[in-house]
Amino acid sequence: MGLRDRLQSLTLLAFVWGVAEASLFFVVPDVPVSLIALARGWQAGLRAALAAAAGATLGGTALAVFASHAPETAVALVDAVPAIPSAMIARLQATMAGTDSAAGLAGVLIQASLSGVPYKIAAASAPGLGIPVWELALLTPLVRLPRFVALAAAGAALHSLTPALPRRIQPVRVRLLLAALGWSAFYGAYWSKVGG
Repeated sequence: MGLRDRLQSLTLLAFVWGVAEASLFFVVPDVPVSLIALARGWQAGLRAALAAAAGATLGGTALAVFASHAPETAVALVDAVPAIPSAMIARLQATMAGTDSAAGLAGVLIQASLSGVPYKIAAASAPGLGIPVWELALLTPLVRLPRFVALAAAGAALHSLTPALPRRIQPVRVRLLLAALGWSAFYGAYWSKVGG
């Protein structure tokens, strides 16, 4: 497999991960986006970030469409995802219900994204709160992309530091292992905090 094929495969991985996480998967696309950037640099990381945001838009929109037909079932499915307590769902729903404009909703979703509240809660809840699916679909890339790009930039920055690293941690596999351990520690702490 050539470099171009590998990059396309990594971009597809980020897209599929974005679809899955925006609906019912529990590990954010930030993980593959940052690892791709760490291994392949800024351009690959940016492509992965864009693909993950597109996937999140598709996955979140699909969940919202489902929720428009079966709102209670959609919320129950999200409630069954690991590390999503019912209290977290209720808090985000109450905050979303208090918004009176698309800009207000965008602010709520950005704040939720930055504080570790899974986006899928908003996607499953929006139709039941009277928020149109199209509005959620338009806001999704605006809400998800900045964080993905920031993590791609962080991964790419670490990628560019490779020559300055001690020789024993320069190989890509070693750096990816260290990053995977970092993400594992992050999720261990997050899940213990939210009761996952």
